[in-house]
Amino acid sequence: MLNYIWLGLILAGIIAALSTDVSDLLSDKYRNEKPIDIVLTLEDGIEPAAGKEVDGTMTINLEYLHTFYGLDRVEDGLHTFTVHLTFSSSEKAVARVPVQEEFPSIWDEMTEAQPTDDDALAGSIIIVNRAGTETYNAEFTPDPLRFIGLQRVTNDGIVSYASTAVTIAIGLIGIMALWLGVMKVAEEAGLVQTIASGLRPIMTRLFPDVPANHPAMGAMILNISANMLGLANAATPLGLKAMEELNKLNKKVGTATDAMCTFLVINTSSVQLIPATVIAIRASAGSANPTEIIVPMILATATATIAGITAVKLLQRLPVYRKQLD
Repeated sequence: MLNYIWLGLILAGIIAALSTDVSDLLSDKYRNEKPIDIVLTLEDGIEPAAGKEVDGTMTINLEYLHTFYGLDRVEDGLHTFTVHLTFSSSEKAVARVPVQEEFPSIWDEMTEAQPTDDDALAGSIIIVNRAGTETYNAEFTPDPLRFIGLQRVTNDGIVSYASTAVTIAIGLIGIMALWLGVMKVAEEAGLVQTIASGLRPIMTRLFPDVPANHPAMGAMILNISANMLGLANAATPLGLKAMEELNKLNKKVGTATDAMCTFLVINTSSVQLIPATVIAIRASAGSANPTEIIVPMILATATATIAGITAVKLLQRLPVYRKQLD
């Protein structure tokens, strides 16, 4: 079921991103391939030519720029700033325009969407004509942007986190092998049976409808003991066996009994004495002290278990939550 939930969330994210992207394309939000009028000034004595890399200054009318993108906010006056140019011909150059706070906020969004690591908006400049000795009338066209949202969901979201999951999983191998080995030694040494013996008096009070010598009681005790030690692989089949045995005591198959609900709550909250998985994840993530989570984890899971048992015992007394099992 969890796999279907994750798949649904991924599809929902893709659909939402795609709908936003289509809306942006229809409204021409980024004015793709539409040139912006600018004035370009090159350094002293430099003429545009293929293969030259130079720094120049770009002058742009901020009011015109905001109007160009259909924005309500309007800045007055001209703004001049330095720009790096790489000429491919005497009339065309690749430009890196540093985005500043005076510019429309949409330029920040466009810069983040481009596959570059700096805070500069990539685009091309076409020289229209010479306006003075070192000054040219030109047009700046930012690189076109399409399906930004979909790229973020797939590349920055799905692919990135899938890669992170693999990295964490590989990092967990060593520490998980260590803790599972320790737990296996503890299991063979009889620690699980010792905990089970200590739990039996409590279990008989929590499950008054289950006979003390019934197989369901034994399976539940072993399941809870394994969970407390972080032996999830051993706990799972024991939990299934416990439910199977509890169902044999059920007078109305298909309707959960009080014992089933109580066991499910305990199994879900599960007091953790040694949270091996959490310790392994912290170690894999580079934690300086991965085992410091043990005491907080014991307190948190114990509190959750007490709250869960209290809730289920109170709710099972209410007529609205009960079914006739006769």
